Amino acid sequence: MALTLQQMRDFVRTHADADATDAPDATLDVYARIAYNDIHTRTNFPLLQTSDTFTTVAGQSEYTFASIGDLNKITAVIDSQNLGRSLIYISESDGDLAFGAPVGMSSDVATAYTVYNDVLKLYPKPSVSGKIYTVRGLRNPASWPNGSGSSPDLPVALHDAISWYMLSSYYLSQEDVNLAGVYLREYEQMVDKFVRNESFKDFGARNHVMGGQNYYAPNFTRWVRGMLE
Repeated sequence: MALTLQQMRDFVRTHADADATDAPDATLDVYARIAYNDIHTRTNFPLLQTSDTFTTVAGQSEYTFASIGDLNKITAVIDSQNLGRSLIYISESDGDLAFGAPVGMSSDVATAYTVYNDVLKLYPKPSVSGKIYTVRGLRNPASWPNGSGSSPDLPVALHDAISWYMLSSYYLSQEDVNLAGVYLREYEQMVDKFVRNESFKDFGARNHVMGGQNYYAPNFTRWVRGMLE
């Protein structure tokens, strides 16, 4: 069950036999925010999966993350109008080398993309407007805490961990380093166990072997090039 911020505050006060004077909301909220941000820096997994679409503009190869949606990281770009064909990721240097720098030749169908400085760049540059692409990736975590009834933008399994961190920080403020250490270890163990379990799941894309992300059969010229590469 998801825990709200108020439930976490109540847990700390009940467990520590404290009241709102000893453990004010403003102080506990800071502890909660520290734990929340710390967990997000450790869990680099698709806890925040998202999917958005964008439409091409003729002559425009670059599209900012903000113009597409609430994106933090892009993991795939898919041609929504071509049976879900995936574009191949390449580095900016390789893209400029293969398609021409700085703007690249124009084509109505992109075959590759790169990402830099929160910008998505298509190769080759679209020559027509109105083509729709689906972007999959990770979004930015929601701001939290933002009210007593709000819950952290995390899997429920991690909500209890935040409560332990808040309790540890409270005892540290009371100069009880022993109890602070006990609850901090509980927090660390819960987060580490979650991260270890998630790390065994395969979230990544397959390796690009002869266009491994492209489900269309290559023509003879592309097949020969792939064998030589």
